[in-house]
Amino acid sequence: MRYEIKETRWQRVQDLFPPERKPQGGRPALDKRIMLNAMLWVARSGAPWRDLPIHFPH
Repeated sequence: MRYEIKETRWQRVQDLFPPERKPQGGRPALDKRIMLNAMLWVARSGAPWRDLPIHFPH
């Protein structure tokens, strides 16, 4: 996709994110890469969060 992070860049930054699950449990987190791509889409397009494309989760 146009605003999504490429595989080579994702490999470099993926270890900077916290683990997806906390030791005490709780709701499972969304995929970190999808969330980063959503943030990049908003930052690069200048659109509000409510206008995220449908392929990103709510």
